[in-house]
Amino acid sequence: MSQLKVVTFEREGWRDAVRTLRKVAEQIESGELPLCDVGVLALIGDNGQLDVYGFGKRGDDLQCIGAMRLAEQRLIDTMLSAEDELIPAQ
Repeated sequence: MSQLKVVTFEREGWRDAVRTLRKVAEQIESGELPLCDVGVLALIGDNGQLDVYGFGKRGDDLQCIGAMRLAEQRLIDTMLSAEDELIPAQ
């Protein structure tokens, strides 16, 4: 049986919520990221409270739900592709 390799994925400072939100806002303001038509932000606090914000020029309820579902699928795809890189070919 081959040995498994444990890889640590660095989050590049994204774990600091305030710093991350500022960085994203600065990237949008500078033009590094495109302007936001639909944005969704979900925050879960230490006490388990969930706060969800929808925003943007087209940020109505339906667009925000769609954005959340697309983001969910992107996260799943990213995690699955990372797993493929960790599992050696048989």
